[in-house]
This record gives sequence, structure tokens and C-alpha cells, in this order.
Amino acid sequence: MKWIQYKVYTTTDAAEIIGELLCELGIQGFEISDHVPLTPEEEKQMYTDIPADLGPDDGKSVLTFYTEGENKPQEREFYSTGSSLRDADFTPAPEVRSPEELIQTLRQRIMEMQQFFPFADPKISYSVQDDSLWKDKWKDSFHPFRVSDDLIVTPVWEAHPDIATAKDTLLLIEPGSAFGTGTHETTRLCMTSLKKYISPETTILDAGCGSGILAIAALLYGAKSAFCLDIDPSAVTGTLENAERNHIAGDRIRAIHGNILEDSASIKAACPEPFDVVVANILADVIIPLAGMIRPFLKPDGVFISSGILTSRGDDVRKALTDNHFTIIEENTLGEWISFVAKP
Repeated sequence: MKWIQYKVYTTTDAAEIIGELLCELGIQGFEISDHVPLTPEEEKQMYTDIPADLGPDDGKSVLTFYTEGENKPQEREFYSTGSSLRDADFTPAPEVRSPEELIQTLRQRIMEMQQFFPFADPKISYSVQDDSLWKDKWKDSFHPFRVSDDLIVTPVWEAHPDIATAKDTLLLIEPGSAFGTGTHETTRLCMTSLKKYISPETTILDAGCGSGILAIAALLYGAKSAFCLDIDPSAVTGTLENAERNHIAGDRIRAIHGNILEDSASIKAACPEPFDVVVANILADVIIPLAGMIRPFLKPDGVFISSGILTSRGDDVRKALTDNHFTIIEENTLGEWISFVAKP
């Protein structure tokens, strides 16, 4: 599939104005890149504990958008950047014969707007992009890796890794570009702790399952069953598909779409009974409130394994656990991340 990528180089003051002009031209998705510091509200909306390092604000801004290139009829489809600041049901743009014509039309609109809001003429460029060359490029960064002395996580496209030996168990994963692959330190921390607390009768709750890698690892380690949930419905589908890839019987794993922080009661009702292990590899800002509501999901002698926590937030999570009468029995660190194993 071929696309035309356009870049409009302007100033931060003019970016919003040009964005409105793009909307008027029927451009249904665009992205603004700049170095404007995030507001506290924007920081809270980010799904990460790592502060955004945008660099110094230089007053420059780049708007990026796409239109469809010359494709075969069966390849034609709608495209939006997915990360744009403007995604809505705008009137489709009329057929544009060439990128030059679109740029000319945009420049004309800019000249008209400059009469009311003076700003410098932007530089506009375009290039042809072929998504067949880059849509799966992210896979290059995911390679087989050893989790323990007998478990290797490997992508489905490398089902027979060179590092495997006859005694190894392979966890086949199709991580998807939006899900955790397990190579991150936080997932390794969870897996290392999981193995210690698993027996043939162990039941697992994976809160925020993503690709299902933790639940599937627990089942391959010998756990009896796993109950998974995630706020992303695609994660639920991906988890069950990955379980099937690893020949996990359907009666050993279940995955549902839900938010345990917002709808704890209905999720608890869907669970057959309290669990031996609850694992949450999320963020400190999620684990802290979770510490106050996870107890009903745990057996009296169960363990709560939490990760996805920067060491700089370790004290906050530690306090949340102890304030909710958990006893911390393990603290493990890897790089700049920390995990906790606690008992109710």
C-alpha cells in the first residue's frame, strides 16, 4: 500500500491554524510534533511513569499527514495517523490529482489566513511511503530471550531459536505492536517471581494482561489456571490467540475486557474464587490504588506481585502496600525498575 507523506514545517504559534486549514481540506488525521512542555494534565494522561523529555522549546513545529498514493483497487482503504490531534468525521476531500495540487491549494488557504493572522510561510514537502516496507519493522527489535534456565520467550516468526536446548520450554508469542513483548525488565521481574510461587494447584489473576505473556508463562510453569483482564479488548483477543499458540487448553485460561479500578465488583463476580497469585505489571499510578482493592481477589495465603514501577516510585508503592496491610516479602530490582511480592 502506497501513501503520500506530507510535512509542514512551521512555528508552534501557527501549527494550530494550519491544522484547522488541513481539516477544511478534508485531511482527517494529522500529527503535530514540537517541543512545547506538557501540562500537568497531559502528563497524567500518558501511560508511563517516565517523564517526557521533549528538549528545549525552540518554537518550531512539524505537521505530518498522509494521503493515499496510486494503489490497486483492492488496496484502497481509509488511513488515519492514529496519533493525530485531529481525528473526526470531516467531509472527505475532493479527489486530488497530485501532491503538487494539494500543496498549492494548502498554500492558497495559508495566504488567505495570513491576512488575518500573520505568520511566516511554512516549508512543505512530500514523499512516497510504501507501508509494506515498514509496517512490520518493529519486529526487528523482538528476538528470542531466556527468562529462566528452562524457559525461552520467542516470537512466532522465530519458532526454533538457536539459543534453545532440548530441556527448554518455548513460549511462542505474537506480541503485536501495541503489547508488551516480555523483553522489558518489568516483565522479566514478574516472570522471575512467578516461578517461585507456582504449583500444579496455583490459580493466577493477571490484571492488565497485554499479550498474555505472564499468564501463559505461569501456565507453562505448571499453574492450574489463569484469569486475565485488560482495558484493551484487543489484548483479550491477543491473549487467547497466544494461549492457543502455546497449546494451552481452553479450560485453563480465560480473558475478559474490563477495568478493575472502575468496575471491581463485576470483575469479582466473574471470578470463580479468590486466586493464589495476582500479578500486575502496569504502572505505579495504577498499582497504588489497586493495592487498596485487590485483597478480595486473593486467598488469605496468596501473593500479590506488582511491577512496572520505576525505582523512583518505589517508596510510593511500598507505602500503598503497607498502608493496606500487605506484608512485603520480596523486593527485586532490575535496571531502573523495581517489583514487589506481598502477602495480605
